[in-house]
Amino acid sequence: MTDSAYLEAFQNYLKQRAYSPYTQRDYMRSVNAWATFTQDQACDLLDTKSLGLFLQQRKVNKRTLNHDLSALRTFFHFLEQHYHHKMPQNLKEMSPKFEPKLPQFFTLEQMNTLLATPDQLFEAGKLTEFFWRRDKALLELLYGSGVRVGELVTLRMEHVLWDQRLLRVLGKGRKERMIPFGKPALEALQALHARINTEVLIPNRSGEPLTTRSVQLLIKKHLLAAHLPLTMTPHSCRHSYATHLLQNGADLRVVQALLGHASLSTTQIYTHVNIQFLQKVYHKAHPQH
Repeated sequence: MTDSAYLEAFQNYLKQRAYSPYTQRDYMRSVNAWATFTQDQACDLLDTKSLGLFLQQRKVNKRTLNHDLSALRTFFHFLEQHYHHKMPQNLKEMSPKFEPKLPQFFTLEQMNTLLATPDQLFEAGKLTEFFWRRDKALLELLYGSGVRVGELVTLRMEHVLWDQRLLRVLGKGRKERMIPFGKPALEALQALHARINTEVLIPNRSGEPLTTRSVQLLIKKHLLAAHLPLTMTPHSCRHSYATHLLQNGADLRVVQALLGHASLSTTQIYTHVNIQFLQKVYHKAHPQH
C-alpha cells in the first residue's frame, strides 16, 4: 500500500471508532506531519528509526509532543491490527516528561459573577429577552452539570428527565451517562422553553443547535462584561464544577463518573487544584503560616 492509502485507511478507522471530530483532526494532523517528515527524509513511513529527529524538529512544547506520540501510537496500533505491521519498540518506550498543567477554574465568587451577567445585561438593555434567557440557561447548565461544550450543543429536549433533574449525555467514545443538574439550571431552562418552540435544548435564535465556536464567543462576551479573565473558556466551567465538588467533599470516583472520565487518573488532576486551594486558605487564615 502507498503512504496515502495508509493515511486514508487510518482516517476512516478513527471515524468508525467514533473518535471525536477534534481528536480525529488532531491525530491526523500529527500523523500527516510524520508522513511529510518521512517523505522529506526519504525514509519509510513505517520505519520509526528517525522518530527522535522528527520530534526534535517539531519545535513544539512537550505537551504537543506527547500528543504526537499518542497519535502515532494509535496509528501504529491500527497498522498492527489491520496490516500486521508490528508496533515499533521505540514508539512504545518514548515519552516526553512534563509537569501536568493545572486546569483553570473560577472561584465561587467569580462563578456567581459570571452567572449573574445575563441578568445584568438584560436589565441594562444590552440583551434581548431571548438571548438573556438562552445565555442564562447555557451558563447555568455548563456549571450545574459539568458537561463538555461538545456534549452540550448536541442536547435536545428528549435528553432531559425534568422531574429528576437529570441529563442523558452521549460522551466520548459514544458512552452514555446520566448527570444531575441544579435547580437554577432547571428554572433557567424552563423559562427559556416556555417562550420558544424547538427540540434543541440550548438553541440559536433560529431554534437550531449552537456550534462550539459560538459558545466560545458567547462566553468571551460575558467574561468581558463581568470583568473576568478572558483566558477562561467554556471548559473552565467544567473545571470549576469538578473543583468545587471536591472542595465541598465529593468523592473522587463520583466526580469521575459525573465527568465521564474513563480513567481515574484523568480526574486526579483536580486533587492537585484542591490541594493548592487548601494551601491558599491555610496561608491566608492561619496565624503561623
